[in-house]
Amino acid sequence: MRVQHPKYAALGNEGAPGFDWDLYEGGWNGKTLKVNEKIRTKKGSKEHVYSHEPYAQALYNKLSGVEIDNVKDAVKGTTWAVSNVSLVDDETLSVTVGNGAKDVLVDLNKENSFIRIFTDRNGNPYNRTSFVEAFKSDPNFKQDLLNTKLMYVKFGTDTEKGSIWDGHVDMLNRELKAQIELGNKAYMAKVVDTNGGGFVVEIMNTLRAFMPGSMAASNRITDYESFIGREMEVMVESWNPRYGFVVSRKKYLNKVRPYKVQPIVDTLEKNPDKIYVGRVTGSTYFGVFVELDEFITGMLHKTLASDQMRQAMRDNTIAEGSEIQVYVHAVEGTRVIFSDVPLSERDAVIAKREAEEAKELAERPQSAEQQKAGGYAGYRPRQFGERRYNAGERSQRRDEQPRRRYSGKKEASQSDLDRLAAHFNK
Repeated sequence: MRVQHPKYAALGNEGAPGFDWDLYEGGWNGKTLKVNEKIRTKKGSKEHVYSHEPYAQALYNKLSGVEIDNVKDAVKGTTWAVSNVSLVDDETLSVTVGNGAKDVLVDLNKENSFIRIFTDRNGNPYNRTSFVEAFKSDPNFKQDLLNTKLMYVKFGTDTEKGSIWDGHVDMLNRELKAQIELGNKAYMAKVVDTNGGGFVVEIMNTLRAFMPGSMAASNRITDYESFIGREMEVMVESWNPRYGFVVSRKKYLNKVRPYKVQPIVDTLEKNPDKIYVGRVTGSTYFGVFVELDEFITGMLHKTLASDQMRQAMRDNTIAEGSEIQVYVHAVEGTRVIFSDVPLSERDAVIAKREAEEAKELAERPQSAEQQKAGGYAGYRPRQFGERRYNAGERSQRRDEQPRRRYSGKKEASQSDLDRLAAHFNK
């Protein structure tokens, strides 16, 4: 029979209901505290928890500011963040996962792909030997490695061993897929080859993806080979289980362009006669496409062109890739409208171009219907960016057009329909 504590003698022979005398006598009496071996603490902290309450682990996590993960979930195929790393020998790393819950061994001989992601102060990629030497000689190397936020380990069959490279690839795949919807992060990519109207790029020296030529720049690309070896920021466009990721440089440019255009707007207000040097990226009968850099692109419309430039447009003698001096006439959103005429002369040039266009149109041969309707009377040339008619007018014009039927297709006979119905009813 248990001897009662004098404090609880008045409660009867059974003592205090629900009171655990074993725990009390084993240390909770303040004399010989008993460590709770079930509590997971930070690796290497030498901290002990003496509470045996059900909330002891949660309380420790809150007070220590670290969430200690449950290592029971560390099974084959799972990926965990690395919270600490140490060098065991020249061929082995010991990495800590779960914020101190478990140590895992990593074979450096199998991590060459991961090691090559990092470069030394001279920009040279590490190999295993130089990586180990840096780990030994540079006291900041370990922390720099952890600060990259690239350290993950993926467990194989043996959960005492893992791969940093596989963990890194797994987490990057997840992040890129999430970016299809989020669209708020760009990644460095290197163009390694051309392929079927586009480029093969390597994202963060890790994953290969396809970048269509139409998504590689703001303007049309004429020299695909010149892109090989170029490094650039890209954003994720889509993913296909068969073909992998599709990325876009243009998506990144469109995201950043508003911030790049704003200085142009500010300069236009203060100094509208500032001269910029641009590059011709293409031309049509109504103007020339010009880019100041890959962010700032626009058009020099024929109504804003000098006599010399207008004649060159007519003669189609403006070489793609040639340099041209321009002024900024206006900025509409992120689209820049250029002119090669000083501001003081621009209104006169615009009036002259409109008169020329009206005259050219009046002299153009007319059909019988046009002559009957009065020719081109009342014609006014459109300004750059002006629509010919709005959406409502377009819909009305479409409805007024006679409907045309395509009679070249053979209509299905009743027997064809019967066979088709029988096929689907099998």
